[in-house]
Amino acid sequence: MNEIINEKVSVITLYDRIKGSVMPVKIKWQGRTYAITKLGYHHKVTEGRTLIHIFSVSNEETAFKLRLDTNTLHWTLLEIYDELGS
Repeated sequence: MNEIINEKVSVITLYDRIKGSVMPVKIKWQGRTYAITKLGYHHKVTEGRTLIHIFSVSNEETAFKLRLDTNTLHWTLLEIYDELGS
C-alpha cells in the first residue's frame, strides 16, 4: 500500500566523511521508530533558491521517501510504502 504522508519527522543520519555521503538510519514518525537498512536512491532538486535532498530508503518491511530542506534542515516524510500490504 502506497500512502502520501507529507509530515515532519525526526531522522537520525550517519555521515561518512570518506565517501562524503549521508545516510538516514532511523526515522521517528507518529511515536514509532523505524530502523533503516537500505538506501534506494538519493537525488537533489532545487525549489527556488533552496536545495532539497530526496532519499528513498527502506527496511525489510517498509519503504520511505524522505525530503531534507537544506534551508531549514527540516525532514519531511513524503510517502510510505508498506510492502506487506498491512
